[in-house]
Amino acid sequence: MADRLRRSGFPGGDRPVEDMLPRRRFLQKAGAGVSVGIGVGLAGVGAAALPPGLWPRSSRFDGFDERHLAIRQIGREEELQTAFRTRSGIPDMAGVNALSWLFRDWRDRDMGLLVDVRLFDLLATMQTLLTVVDDRPVVLTLHSGYRTPERNRTIEGAAVHSQHILGRAADVSAPGVPRKRIVDVAEIAGAHGLGQYRAFTHVDVGPKGRRWSRLTKS
Repeated sequence: MADRLRRSGFPGGDRPVEDMLPRRRFLQKAGAGVSVGIGVGLAGVGAAALPPGLWPRSSRFDGFDERHLAIRQIGREEELQTAFRTRSGIPDMAGVNALSWLFRDWRDRDMGLLVDVRLFDLLATMQTLLTVVDDRPVVLTLHSGYRTPERNRTIEGAAVHSQHILGRAADVSAPGVPRKRIVDVAEIAGAHGLGQYRAFTHVDVGPKGRRWSRLTKS
């Protein structure tokens, strides 16, 4: 397992993954210079190229790297694997738009907006690391992406200013992957917000440093 991490360019390849995951970050601030325009229409975005460095890290499986995302939405049972950044690091708008549509609020008239590209960066980094660790392509499951303000108000316990309504949050899981591993990987990837739930893990690119748990005993 450590050899797979080292060959793929992840730090800590000389340490057991169980020791490395909770504490080490392998991601440069990929997206620190990204500015995304949020709007109702899925068109138009201003974004800078990623800073030079090791990006994009990749697994040994084609399309499972830091510029691609493979994700299945549970609502409409839709699945998409696409590049959302070009090889030079700028947003690939065809992929950004396609993923933004997949992240729409299927529970409220399929309403959507342009999702923050930094969220795709975060998820792609998580997916790449999970794929390397498990040595198999890991497709993420999307439980919730964009959420309309109207529907957000109907959800018990939902934050009034939820990052979901800004297109900056996702609730995800992965078949066959323990929840704790997803949480550890989200920490490594640099999730700004990280919430633990029994059925999924919440990650977002809103204000930094937010952590919470809604786990309950069975």
